[in-house]
Amino acid sequence: MSGRGATLHPSAMHRSLVVMPWRGIVVASCLLAIGCDRDHGSTPAPPPDAPAVAAVTTATPAAPPSPPAPPEVPGGGPDPLTLDPSYSTSKGSPNEGSLEGGVPLPLSGPGYRFTPRKKPERRHGTVELVAALVRAATHVDAHHPKSDPPAILTLGDIGMPQGGEIAGHGSHRAGRDADVMFYLQREDGTPFEGKAIPLDPEGRGTDYGDLADPSDDIPVRIDLPRTWAFVAALLADDTVQIQQIYVVEHVRAMLLAQGEQAKADPAILARFGDVTCQPRFPHDDHMHIRVFCTAEDIAGGCNDVAPIFPWQRALLKSQGAAPVAPPKRKTAKPKLTSVEEAREKAGPMDAAVTEFLDRRRAWAKPPHPGRRWCK
Repeated sequence: MSGRGATLHPSAMHRSLVVMPWRGIVVASCLLAIGCDRDHGSTPAPPPDAPAVAAVTTATPAAPPSPPAPPEVPGGGPDPLTLDPSYSTSKGSPNEGSLEGGVPLPLSGPGYRFTPRKKPERRHGTVELVAALVRAATHVDAHHPKSDPPAILTLGDIGMPQGGEIAGHGSHRAGRDADVMFYLQREDGTPFEGKAIPLDPEGRGTDYGDLADPSDDIPVRIDLPRTWAFVAALLADDTVQIQQIYVVEHVRAMLLAQGEQAKADPAILARFGDVTCQPRFPHDDHMHIRVFCTAEDIAGGCNDVAPIFPWQRALLKSQGAAPVAPPKRKTAKPKLTSVEEAREKAGPMDAAVTEFLDRRRAWAKPPHPGRRWCK
C-alpha cells in the first residue's frame, strides 16, 4: 500500500444473493401397476427358452446449468465489490471530464444509503471510488456499536452515468468526486439521519425544517468517532488514492483531534492532514472527496488537477505511468449559487436561522492556513 496502512478487509461485506430456480422432476409417462391397460397384440411375447435381454433406457442429457446472473444491488446494477477496475474509465478532469462504465452506488447497504433527496442517476462513479465508499461505510458499521435507530452514513452526489455536466456542481464530471454527509447525532447521543446541515466551530447545527417555524427545529452535532473512522478507512484502502477531502477548517481540526485521541496510525493522520482543505464554498455541511486517476485511467485519457502529491507521483512511476494535467479549460466555469444568493432565495426565516447564518460568515471564507497543499 505505498507507505500507508494495510488494506481493510471488513468482516461485514454486503453481497446480494442469487437464488437459482428448482429444476423440474421428470415423471414417467406410464406407471406400471396391476390393471394398467396394455396393447398385448402389438408385440409378441418371447418364447420361454429365449435368452434374457437387458432393458436399455435412453436418457436425454440434462442441459448445462445457466450461468448465474451477475449480483444486483438495491437500485439495480452490479455489486461494485465484484467488479474489476477495468469495468470503468474516468476520462478528462473532474471539471470537464466524462465517465465510461459508470458504476452506480447501491441505494442502500450495511451502514449507508444514497440520499433520498437526490435523483438516483446522480450516484455513478468509477469502480475504485464507489467500492471504496462502500467498504469504508461497511467497516464503520461493523466496528462500532449497534444503535436504535441505526447510525447510517448518507452519501450525496457522485456523478451521472456517463459523467459530464451535473446540475449544481462545477466538478463531479469524471466519476472521481463524491459528496459525503457527516455522521450526526441528536443532543442525547442517538443517531440522526444524515443531512447537509451546516456545523459551527463546536460541531453543532440545527435541522431547521421549516425555516420560518422554530417549533420543528432539531439540534444536532457531529458524530466524531464514526466520521473519523470513515475517512481513516478510506485513507487506509490501497485500492484507491485519495487526492482531496474538502471540508471546513474547524471540522478538519476536530477530526484530527479525534484521530489522535483514537491513537490512529501516524501515517493515516499525516495523510489526512495533507489532503484536507477548505475550498471557496465552506463545506461545513458535508465532505467532498476526490480520488486520483489510476494508471489505467491515465492510459484512457484521465487528467488530474493539482495538487499531485509526491507519493502519488512515486506510485504511478512504479506502475509505468505519470500524472497528466488537463489541457487549458475549454468551457467557462459554471456560475454556482453563493451562500448569500441561497440565503436570499430561501425566503422568510425565523430569528434563530438568521442568527446562525450571521455567525456562519466568520468561517465561510477560506482560511490561509499556510499548509503546502492548500491553495
